[in-house]
Amino acid sequence: MENYIATVKLVGSTDIVELLNFGESPEEIVDNLVLMDNVEFLYHIKREKDNEVWDIDEALEPLRKIRKILDDADSSNINLEILLEEVDAIVEDKNKLN
Repeated sequence: MENYIATVKLVGSTDIVELLNFGESPEEIVDNLVLMDNVEFLYHIKREKDNEVWDIDEALEPLRKIRKILDDADSSNINLEILLEEVDAIVEDKNKLN
């Protein structure tokens, strides 16, 4: 696990702050920040060990919406039901041909 510093803007503030995060990758840090409702905007992430910087410059709310869709248990069930209905229709069509 590595140390990263995220430069962010918090909800309701005009100040830019740095948050220390721990993770295996920059993607994991972004996900951590998405889970923090009080973080509104991500400017960049810096890995402490080598000072590598990833410029993001994005609001986090769109990522929260995507994460909610992926986390929503009902959405996976709906997709599975649609897939099963399609498979059933294909099987029925093949049976009609025989």
